[in-house]
Amino acid sequence: MFCLSACSSLLNEDPLYTQNNNVVFQSESNAELALLGCYGYMSANAAYGQLWQEVPVVASGLTWAQRNGADDGTLSELATLPANGLVSSAWKGMYKIISETNAFLESIDKSSLSENVKIQKGGEAKFIRAIAYYNLVSLFGDVPFKTIASTSDGISAERTPVATVLQQVVKDLQDATAISATSSRGRLNSWAAKAFLGKVYFKMATLDIDASANLQKAKDMFDAVYASNAFSLESKFGNLFGNYTNSKEAIIQVNFSSTSAVDCYNRGSNRFAPASSTAGIAWGTYRVTKFAYDLHQGTYSGDPRIEATFLTKWRTRSGNNQANPKAQVGTSLCANDSTYTYPYWTYASSTAIVPGTASTKLQLVAKLPYADFTDAKNPTISVLQNYATAHGSSPYNDQVVQSAVNFTKVGNSNKWPFYAKMYDQNQSGTMSHKNLIVYRYSEMLLLMADVYNELGDTKKAISLANEVLARARKSSAVASTQPADWSISLTKDQVKEKLYFERIIELCGEPDIFDMVRIRGTVYFKKLLELNINHELTTLGDLNYDTSTNAYVDYSFNNGTLTDDFLKKNLLLPIPSSEIDANPALTNNDNNFGY
Repeated sequence: MFCLSACSSLLNEDPLYTQNNNVVFQSESNAELALLGCYGYMSANAAYGQLWQEVPVVASGLTWAQRNGADDGTLSELATLPANGLVSSAWKGMYKIISETNAFLESIDKSSLSENVKIQKGGEAKFIRAIAYYNLVSLFGDVPFKTIASTSDGISAERTPVATVLQQVVKDLQDATAISATSSRGRLNSWAAKAFLGKVYFKMATLDIDASANLQKAKDMFDAVYASNAFSLESKFGNLFGNYTNSKEAIIQVNFSSTSAVDCYNRGSNRFAPASSTAGIAWGTYRVTKFAYDLHQGTYSGDPRIEATFLTKWRTRSGNNQANPKAQVGTSLCANDSTYTYPYWTYASSTAIVPGTASTKLQLVAKLPYADFTDAKNPTISVLQNYATAHGSSPYNDQVVQSAVNFTKVGNSNKWPFYAKMYDQNQSGTMSHKNLIVYRYSEMLLLMADVYNELGDTKKAISLANEVLARARKSSAVASTQPADWSISLTKDQVKEKLYFERIIELCGEPDIFDMVRIRGTVYFKKLLELNINHELTTLGDLNYDTSTNAYVDYSFNNGTLTDDFLKKNLLLPIPSSEIDANPALTNNDNNFGY
């Protein structure tokens, strides 16, 4: 059922469930199996099982990976090359989905199945295809475009303008609004199609594609979904990222199996969790940049979402594939049995001894003193260096002075926080026990707020944003005062900027983050990246980079110079060299700006 084709371009590949394009479904059960195959490819490693978590999150500009010239490092540094293997595999993953859904739609159209079955199953397949094409244009811009089944004879496909591709995405989603209004979790329904349509219309408006009309269409779709109560916010933010979560906040969700013969399992924790932090295998390949953590900490001190978004402490294990962590020391977790990362660090007590030992010093935990910085989004090196002078010498105050060195000099991977949303402490091997929410209701509310703001109803925009903030405040055992509601006196421009950064805070470490970082073009993209090049700990760390030792230190994007060309280039990823080589209609001159 899942035999692999050897074609090098995914547009040319035979559908895996049929082996040819002449199959006509003889029964609804045959069509259902084939449709499940289309869903299956959404969860494959080249799609949401790994690479459509990995590539969008790593290339977002919020992720740190070691500078070693490898694909992961160049992707995180915003220095990606067309030959990047991660980008190539992600490209192929979406085109495999498109190839499968194209063949499915052609087969079901030729069948004698009832019109109701064709509308339902065909609508689900079109929805899947719409997601795939939306993903491709969001990351690559103009892309080769095809809506009919391929054959092994191969094709030559030029790049099609984004506007044309999105018109087909809209048409597919409009057809999908005719499917059932309810579904089992992991299957698509008509309310999800309307919610995604609103997002697509907003995307088109930001690209100046019939902006006024598409803003109104986005509002109409969002209004309908909002009034339907088909989706709602999860009561606590952290509940969204538990084991095999099924939440009413999930608009589009990819479900994974605990066992799979075709690699349809979730490898997010394997790629993003720290090494020796889970019961399975994790490599700690990626961390969160310091400036991304400080953006959230400095915007909303005490926000319960911080702990659910950033992994800064975990029980220590002696290595990968260790069922249990090291034994706990004392009655509460401490640095002797747990690992801590930025903005925390550990140091030995001058007096306290680990219970049950003769002389082992108890390790203590310190955190950057954010309240002492003029701008908590940018910890100031002079404040750290002079902390003991300003506050008096003490074990903690002296450690704060030392933190100026700890977080700017060569060191190990614990100098950055990790992403918590993918983290699965109990993962099995490389497999996480988590489903993945691809598009959720809080994102829709924040996009809906942007639409209302653009259409002149700023007060309504603020009220929608405040729904998301209210849920965040209630997400800890003791309700927090942060994030506080936005004032109704904010101007349209202020709300526009706050919504841009709110989506980054809310969706940090999720697949949509690449799109959300860039959805407002170079002007707002620059506002975000300026947080990196102005972040003192980052820039000082960058100065300590030694190419000969491949040091673990920070980097400032483009050597701290955000030129117009750099920003424009990094709005998109390059068309992979593998596709250019396999597709006769493409040449290296057909790549995106700057590649």
